[in-house]
Amino acid sequence: MVSRGRQHEASDPPPALPGGYTVGEKVFYTWTSGTLASGDKLVHGQQGEVTGPATAESVKGKGVSVLFPGNKGNVSCLLTSVGRPP
Repeated sequence: MVSRGRQHEASDPPPALPGGYTVGEKVFYTWTSGTLASGDKLVHGQQGEVTGPATAESVKGKGVSVLFPGNKGNVSCLLTSVGRPP
């Protein structure tokens, strides 16, 4: 028998995200603009919405996933490349 650990219950609070961000929080992209291999774009100053923890291996534990308007998918962003509105 394989133990899978405690399952996440619907009544449990969501796991904490790096940087103290929360799902649904608005953030701004603060790094250099560019286009990813997927065709999604990152634009300096663009506002997006945090959707969860970063999923890219190079960013896991050090960032959050953000959905920016016009992109097809979430982008894993380092904490140093996003900021909260003033």
